[in-house]
Amino acid sequence: MDKDFGVTVAKSAGLCPGVKGAIEKVLELEASGKKPIYTLGPLIHNKQVTDMLALKHITSVDTPAQATDKSGVLVIRAHGITPAFRAEVMQSGMEVVDATCPLVKHAHDVISKYASEGYATVIVGDSGHAEVLGLLGSTQGKGVVVSGPEEAQKLPHFDKVNVVSQTTQKESVFLETAEIIKAKSAVCQVSNTICHPTKLRQSETMERAKNADLVIVVGGKHSANTTRLAVLCRELAPQVLHIETEAELTAQQVLAPKQIFITAGASTPNWVINQVAAWVRQTRRDHHNLSEK
Repeated sequence: MDKDFGVTVAKSAGLCPGVKGAIEKVLELEASGKKPIYTLGPLIHNKQVTDMLALKHITSVDTPAQATDKSGVLVIRAHGITPAFRAEVMQSGMEVVDATCPLVKHAHDVISKYASEGYATVIVGDSGHAEVLGLLGSTQGKGVVVSGPEEAQKLPHFDKVNVVSQTTQKESVFLETAEIIKAKSAVCQVSNTICHPTKLRQSETMERAKNADLVIVVGGKHSANTTRLAVLCRELAPQVLHIETEAELTAQQVLAPKQIFITAGASTPNWVINQVAAWVRQTRRDHHNLSEK
């Protein structure tokens, strides 16, 4: 058995730049003595990180009104918010720090540009997801969300439509959906707003998962992009486990597979991924050493 004991960790796994930047911003604020710090919604869909932030008294609120200390700082999270809500936040009288992911901001700009030219907007993504709700707010009331090709088939004819994507959407789903909408439209602008780190993660995952006996996907159970990654892996690998920490694994699960591939969502910090990989390798190493005695 090789030195890694048949365990490969995705190079693309770990926090995406947008989420990493948002976490760094709130930690810098806390370290500089800014208190209290309120994030507009959970900063990240990862319990291990939100627990760590809570220990530093960085708390989540839904609206500025819920912030009990108005001398504190409001942080707009990486998912972004609607323009209307942004105006409300800016008028709250509190200090505001914008940690919206630049790639999400770009998606807002693309939607706003075409909406101002009279285009309807179709967003391919998860209805109800924080990022998607924010994007809908930029459509000037002419937006609709579809999860994929099946829902796109039910859409009406469009004179002018701009098709955009939730930044963490599976690219093949987005492109297939866009083709269906194109066939229903006189003029169709396809704006692929899937972020580059997501494309890299999906590409590497597809390549490695098909050669693995077991794929372990690490990340929050409420994280849309992590759940989507697990679904993608289930199409390629014989066995897939979606876990938040190594505590959910058993030795029995990780000893039998010859090749194990570990990947993670965009909201999973490296230290959590490293702990999982270390536990799996150590468990396999211990078993290997025992069997050789």
